[in-house]
Amino acid sequence: MAKPYLILKMKSGIFYARILLPNGQYSTNKSTGTRNREEADRIAMEWVVKKSIPTRINAKEPAEASTDKISLLYALKTLELTSEDAKTITDILLEKKLLRSVVIAESKESRDIETFLLVFWDYDKSPYVKEKLRRGQSIHRDYCMTLQSRIKRYWLPHLKGKCVGEITRDDITTIFDDGEVSKLANKTINSIVCALTIPMKWAYLHNLTQNNCYEGIMKCTANSKKRKVLTLEEAHDVFTALWENDSAKLANELAFFTGMRQGEIAALRRQDIGIDRIYIRHSWSKYEGLKCCKNGEEREIKIPSLLRDDLLKLADMNPHNEGKNGFVFFGLNPSHPTDPKNWLKYLRRALESIGFENPKNICFHSWRHLWCSRVSDLIRDKRVVMAGSGHKTEVMLDHYAEHLENEAALEKLLNAQEALFLPVIKDAENNTPSVLKAASNF
Repeated sequence: MAKPYLILKMKSGIFYARILLPNGQYSTNKSTGTRNREEADRIAMEWVVKKSIPTRINAKEPAEASTDKISLLYALKTLELTSEDAKTITDILLEKKLLRSVVIAESKESRDIETFLLVFWDYDKSPYVKEKLRRGQSIHRDYCMTLQSRIKRYWLPHLKGKCVGEITRDDITTIFDDGEVSKLANKTINSIVCALTIPMKWAYLHNLTQNNCYEGIMKCTANSKKRKVLTLEEAHDVFTALWENDSAKLANELAFFTGMRQGEIAALRRQDIGIDRIYIRHSWSKYEGLKCCKNGEEREIKIPSLLRDDLLKLADMNPHNEGKNGFVFFGLNPSHPTDPKNWLKYLRRALESIGFENPKNICFHSWRHLWCSRVSDLIRDKRVVMAGSGHKTEVMLDHYAEHLENEAALEKLLNAQEALFLPVIKDAENNTPSVLKAASNF
């Protein structure tokens, strides 16, 4: 009967053994550590009986490998395996917690991370965007473009060459050590992190990766720098100063009196100016054009005849002959309003002219903060304030009842606005020339 091993003598005189494995193959040569043939036979037979072979015979505590394992490893090297076979094997290793993650070639997980992320934040191509819109959720093009730009600038240099299934929590947390990122505001850093964790969460939930790398990421404390807000006295001084652009001054006065957002003012069309109020129906985005308001709901805000007349005068100067559809704050292109950035530019110039310290600390949105703060001083009912600001968080009541309550709220708001802001605007009208030179400034 043939022995279940082979004995070979090397030039050194040491005998090596090759053990017959369960699959019918022989193991690789293993040193018995002896020059005695009988001793080599005894050692080889002991390996056969124990079904284990030491990796090194002369080690102090030689590790042993079972013949079953050796047979398995040999088979993995020699057999033709399919992707399904590879998945079965890796699933076993993952279940035994011998692997944290694995990426099989030509699998969903193997798609390159660069293409995945750029498509994910491409508004027109993103499966994530399509999924949100199908479910009635809102997501805006400018938001996607912002996060895509952050992917390009901050993430691709770190992740280039990797595939989706390779990204781990460690890859994400390294961004906090990036010298360029650490100089940014906490809110911006958190947005950069979200630019990657949102797509990676989506990938995990859609079986594109086995790595849950988005949970447990400790973000930066989101303490925003307190926004600088003008006092009513400073607002009076800036509006009674001589402005270089009357259209920009009017946009600032409207924000001051109504608390409207910049995009909402830019989106105003002739048809949105009522007898005693403004109908806030849209917001303007340079990426999306006219879109719904930030909270998805239209609202109204009352204005005095003084402001209404100035808005209508400016709307009448629109040269594009679009009637009620024409923008109040028109630009060179009939389908676009003027660039709202100009409103801030001329505001800061007016602030400089009155000797205001650090005009760059003031932004156009500061008017909204001033409005909310001062109106809240006079009106303690937050629901009334929210009716004007558009910060709606409560369930809507019956449409008819809501209309009655909203009208009462608008009247209360108008009283507060006229007490707080109208004296400033009236004084500005009386003390500075206002010929609405808008057309010559475009």
